[in-house]
Amino acid sequence: MSSSPSPEDGPPAAYQDRINAVVAAFTRPDDREGLAAAAIEAEKLDREFTAQYGQQHVHTVRLREIRGWLALLTGQPAVAARWYLHTTGLQIALHGAAHAETEGSVRRAVHTWQQVKEPTEVVKIGGDLAEVVTAVLGEGSDAARFVRARVARFPQFPQ
Repeated sequence: MSSSPSPEDGPPAAYQDRINAVVAAFTRPDDREGLAAAAIEAEKLDREFTAQYGQQHVHTVRLREIRGWLALLTGQPAVAARWYLHTTGLQIALHGAAHAETEGSVRRAVHTWQQVKEPTEVVKIGGDLAEVVTAVLGEGSDAARFVRARVARFPQFPQ
């Protein structure tokens, strides 16, 4: 039996305090300065995790999900939706489309995308989202139908 921790055990101990500090900002959504500082720290951690573990590692993916949540808390739902689309793609590569973590990422992408109001962003992100939702949840899923219907309500812009 290996003595090294499993990725499911959470982030490496050397990073735990820094990650806890970033996540603590979630409890203070009105503290814009604290959220901005948490976003900067999360970006630094992302660079470190990517360098140490690679982009397709569970630690890196989970940190990028934190970055998505921070984007949402700072009033950037389009950025958040893109982060969750990105992490869904990484989850597919790591675990496959049918895995619970992959499904969670795609559901977070749909949730954050629902909060996007700018029509060009709704359509641009929605096109990519429809493909990913279909791949993960299925063509006939409620989420896939919802995404396609919402995109169809907006004017289509040239790419």
